[in-house]
Amino acid sequence: MANFWQKPLLFVLLLTPFLILLFEALSGYLIDPIEEITNPTGQWAFRFLLLSLLITPLNKILPFSLIRYRRMIGVFSFFYACLHLSIYLIDQSFEFQFIFEDVLKRPYVTIGFSGFILLFLLAITSTNKMVRRLGKRWKKLHRSIYLIAPLIVVHFYWQAKSSMDIEPMIYALITLLLLGFRINWKKWLN
Repeated sequence: MANFWQKPLLFVLLLTPFLILLFEALSGYLIDPIEEITNPTGQWAFRFLLLSLLITPLNKILPFSLIRYRRMIGVFSFFYACLHLSIYLIDQSFEFQFIFEDVLKRPYVTIGFSGFILLFLLAITSTNKMVRRLGKRWKKLHRSIYLIAPLIVVHFYWQAKSSMDIEPMIYALITLLLLGFRINWKKWLN
């Protein structure tokens, strides 16, 4: 019971980027609100996705468990992805025919939308009830996180304004390290 404050504190920390963006938008600090909200919400979605992937390696080296926080972090990743997609839909004035054509025409939108659909499936199956209901299939479904992360790396890289932009490369390296941690290297090297 001594740690009852940890999840509420984590909730506030994970919500903080949204609150800052909301404050900036309502205060008129944003010059190009669509771009200045779209990019950060996508980045925060990806950061929290990577943070959820970081839990397993941290659990192996820390003297305490962080597993109980992974679900909240993953759901917040989905929350920011929803914001990211919502801003895109608003920017397109909810013209679904144009949006559908955009998804088919621009590869980075296709990849991003595919990642969102997979993340949506993870989010709606993250409840205790769904874990029990799906049984062993739940774990298989949630392994799609290993596909989502590279999809988002590609989405981020392709939408970057310049091929010389280093930020997508940093995220790609972090993603490779986090996914590489999950490989059974002894099996592959023998």
